[in-house]
Amino acid sequence: MAGIRTSAKWIEILENEEEVDLNGFRVEALDGGAGRIEQMLFWSNASMPDYVVVDTGRWFFGHKSVLPIQFIEEVDLENRCLRIPMSKKQIRDASQVLPIF
Repeated sequence: MAGIRTSAKWIEILENEEEVDLNGFRVEALDGGAGRIEQMLFWSNASMPDYVVVDTGRWFFGHKSVLPIQFIEEVDLENRCLRIPMSKKQIRDASQVLPIF
């Protein structure tokens, strides 16, 4: 399938791209759709995110989980979809981003 990159291959592709925006990409878990990427977090490298924030969208204010970029198994650039080898519950139970009021 064109556009699909797996494991280290997709990280290499992202590192070689000038700018890749994963915001809005669908997140597919082992057991179905888990939400969308809401934000990319950068710490160690200005061109490659270290973490992604997944909005699972189940609560009034939403529920946002933070996942290390290494958890992403595949990236399908054409269909704007990420695959993570975790269940929806595991993604939802990951470290949470709490809203600031």
